[in-house]
Amino acid sequence: MADSRAVRTAGSATGGAARHPGTTRLEKTIRWLFAGWVLVLFLSRFFYVAESADQGDTLWIVAGWITAALGWSLLSWIWPSTQFQLGWLGVGVALLFGGEAISTLQIVLGSGDQRTAINLAWEALGVVIAWFILHQHCGSFQFRRELLAALLATGVTSAGLGLYQHYVDFPQMAAKYAPLFDRLKQADPNKAASIRKELASENIPTDGPALILFEKRLRDSREPLGFFALANSFGGFLAVSLILAVSVVASRIRAGNRWSGKQLTLWIVVFLVLGWALLLTKSRTAWLGTGAGLVLLMLLSGRTLLTVRGLQYCVGVGAFLLFFGWGLTMFGGLDRQVLTEAPKSLQYRLQYWQATTRMIADQLLFGVGPGQFRSHYLRYKLPEASEEIADPHNLFLDVFASGGIASFLGLVLIGVVLFKDLGTEPETEAPVSGANPQWGILLASIAAVAWLLLLLSGADDRLLVVLPVAMGLFWGLCRVLDGIQAETSLLRAGWHAAAFTLMCHLCGAGGIGMPAISLLLLTLIDCGTVHRPGLQNSMRGKVDIRWLPLSAFSLLLLCGLITTGIRPISITQAALMSGDRLVTKGQLSAAELEYRKGEQADGWSSESTRRRAELSYRQAAADHFRSNESFLNAVQLLNDAKRRNPTYFRDDVRLAEWWMERWRASQNSKDAAQAVAALERAWDRYPTNAILMSELAIACQRAGKLAQAREVAEKALRQEAINREWGHVDRYLEESRKRELESLIGETAS
Repeated sequence: MADSRAVRTAGSATGGAARHPGTTRLEKTIRWLFAGWVLVLFLSRFFYVAESADQGDTLWIVAGWITAALGWSLLSWIWPSTQFQLGWLGVGVALLFGGEAISTLQIVLGSGDQRTAINLAWEALGVVIAWFILHQHCGSFQFRRELLAALLATGVTSAGLGLYQHYVDFPQMAAKYAPLFDRLKQADPNKAASIRKELASENIPTDGPALILFEKRLRDSREPLGFFALANSFGGFLAVSLILAVSVVASRIRAGNRWSGKQLTLWIVVFLVLGWALLLTKSRTAWLGTGAGLVLLMLLSGRTLLTVRGLQYCVGVGAFLLFFGWGLTMFGGLDRQVLTEAPKSLQYRLQYWQATTRMIADQLLFGVGPGQFRSHYLRYKLPEASEEIADPHNLFLDVFASGGIASFLGLVLIGVVLFKDLGTEPETEAPVSGANPQWGILLASIAAVAWLLLLLSGADDRLLVVLPVAMGLFWGLCRVLDGIQAETSLLRAGWHAAAFTLMCHLCGAGGIGMPAISLLLLTLIDCGTVHRPGLQNSMRGKVDIRWLPLSAFSLLLLCGLITTGIRPISITQAALMSGDRLVTKGQLSAAELEYRKGEQADGWSSESTRRRAELSYRQAAADHFRSNESFLNAVQLLNDAKRRNPTYFRDDVRLAEWWMERWRASQNSKDAAQAVAALERAWDRYPTNAILMSELAIACQRAGKLAQAREVAEKALRQEAINREWGHVDRYLEESRKRELESLIGETAS
């Protein structure tokens, strides 16, 4: 029985090549090519900014996964040998993403940011397809071994990039842009406009709280980011890589393998680079997750680390980490504030969680929808909180808020699957005789093609260096892992511990909404789960026509993705860029045509309509609002943009600014009253914004609503006092505005 189970498991990823002596060389080659394509698709998530999925920037990866689904269905039809099995993990995945799919429908019907919801719906589908295909491959230890080498190579390469950012790239940015910020504060209006234009060309905020936060981070922070937008997300990925590396080393210790000089050097570099970059991220949640993962790994390792040799390694690693941490502190890589401000960071998170819990109570069944958290959260944000966060910094609250109760139950079930198999010995598999050299050649070829495509599409030029280094490191790690011919309990425990590390990190940090992070978590759990022959459909030697409809469905999905995602987004982005260039040249009519083209291409996006509104307002302002038609057209266009994203409070703020500018020209209280109405709508969506309240108070005064003006001004000053008490410098009112509000209160009181 054990032998039959071993043979079955060993061949599941390669389509039965190990099980059936009749497998042809052509079938085996094609299946290895397909497995390589799957692995490259999985890793491609970590070489692109993970946080940009909501903008549609990574839909090309989804297209790759749909193509892989088409290929998998065709292979299963031509050579029907697939072991189709899902189990409880599949039920959890279905609930998790099914809840988000239902939530997306209500957004598309008009209750939120439609374009973002559509993008993330496609991304969620891509994750489900990716997990399904990876699930069929993760039953093979040979695939898991190659996946382990690939993850470690990606982690170490990203960590090396992070070190470069910390010591070279970010200091150069500070030296370049910090003087511009100093000049901006002292410049006259004409010079300030020129400086803002220069900053905007580099996608740097030019005013408001965003500018304050960017300047503060640029001057005071050097946390590496890798290919992520946030150091916390990068730290979570590095923590996973570090735990996997520890499991490999611990497995070799248990096996009593001797280390060659090259192998010892390689593992020293792996731990040095990963640990160094992880510490520099200053991600306390990633550190805690790493500690939790190491503890779990030790508990699951049995007596491996309790031997004399194991204890020697532990003492040596511990001493090295202490010395390493001391060295980083001495040379400025770390500071005491990382630890001393931990209670404040926890306090902030408690504020996020409290507000999110109230929000979930109002959206219990379906949640607010994917990508909609921030716009809804602002209504519930506590007065003492500062950040306009994009997620609640908690794994379970994030899922519950986005997908409702179904998604939450799915996540709980996935966690149960993880802990259910803790400590379970892996099934005995047929030994693997070293790494197949096709892997290195195959992945190098595919990665080279992907690399060229990325460069031709204008992607990050850092890939010129990073991808070749990652491929070389992958090849070296494959050679090192040659000696591991069958999975041990420690390697299985490593997958468990890595998944547990990531979950612990995500309980205090955001990221589960990123396709890269959610797919990573599911894959780690899948690799650590015992693949039993339970729910499966063995088709060896059969022709099953069900794969033909599946192939057709994959083609329909690909067409749908291109039609509703990739094509309209690419056309709109090109139109917006072209329109913006024409505006800088003063060719407003031509810019209007470009924006209209983007608007017609994407009926779910509001940005093209918003740009058209700005153009129309610009024409009205240039005419000193003598043309009522241009102004009302601008208002109408902005209201059209709001209908595609009704929860975006800044549209109402912008609308109020327009009405107030018209009031300054007309001195008509009706114009000020329109501004009041717009600001009241914005305030309803963001009731703790002192700046917004101050604008409303001034507008009420201009509209002759003195009692309301005084009431709102008092609330604005109370919120300002709270902001100063908590040290939220990006939320402070300007001194001139404070004096204006105090004067308003005094005048209305008399």
